[in-house]
Amino acid sequence: MSMRLVLIICVSSYFVLMGILTLYTTFKEKGIFVVAKEKVGNNTRVWEASSYVKKHDDKYNLILVLRDTNGKFREASINKSFANFIDTNGTVVQNLVLNEVNKLYNSLSSEKKEK
Repeated sequence: MSMRLVLIICVSSYFVLMGILTLYTTFKEKGIFVVAKEKVGNNTRVWEASSYVKKHDDKYNLILVLRDTNGKFREASINKSFANFIDTNGTVVQNLVLNEVNKLYNSLSSEKKEK
């Protein structure tokens, strides 16, 4: 095989595979950035966190999804301005973000306990 043919095959396969990856992340993952498993007794619950920001919008949308082993899922979300999480120096206040995530987590966990 000539080096030119190898290069053509490598470059072509790169673009095809990157196109497939882009389609997968756009339509299948839908902005999911964390998937975590939680063991509760004999059951395993799967938590998914995703987020998005609309173009030219100051609102941050965070969605937390809880999937049970039987296939059922529940979700909770927040939609707040970035300004709610930033101090006067322009630094993200991690405690404020953590409080919001904990509220979402607790709301989904408490729904599970009630049923």
